[in-house]
Order: sequence, then C-alpha cells, then structure tokens
Amino acid sequence: MTYDKQADVLYIKFSDNKIVESEEKEKNVIVDFDNENNIVGIEILYFVKKYKNDVFPVFKEVEKAVWEMI
Repeated sequence: MTYDKQADVLYIKFSDNKIVESEEKEKNVIVDFDNENNIVGIEILYFVKKYKNDVFPVFKEVEKAVWEMI
C-alpha cells in the first residue's frame, strides 16, 4: 500500500502482474486488472479529502487502544 500525499492518492497493490486494463468502478476509484482479469491494484483518488471522516476516527481509536495496552 502506498500513499502519495501531494496527489492525495492511495494505491493498494495486490500483485506484481502487468496491468493490461484499468476501469473506474466508481467516481475516483480505479481498479487495475491483469490479462486474466485478476485485480492487480486499486487506486483511490482524493483519499484523505473523501474518506477522512470515515477512516481517521478509526485510526485514533486504534492508537488509543494501543497506548492503553502499554
């Protein structure tokens, strides 16, 4: 998984297979496929802008739980 802060793009890579086709499954979510139609990766554009209210509260809860364990 990689995140490009300047572009606000998250990429989740599932394999090193060559990408032969990409398809926008929903607005700003692009799925890359190999020659056997397997998913190679998923690119999410405007990740923080779009998901910050959904994702980041979960990170805060995880962080809090970790610190409570120490």
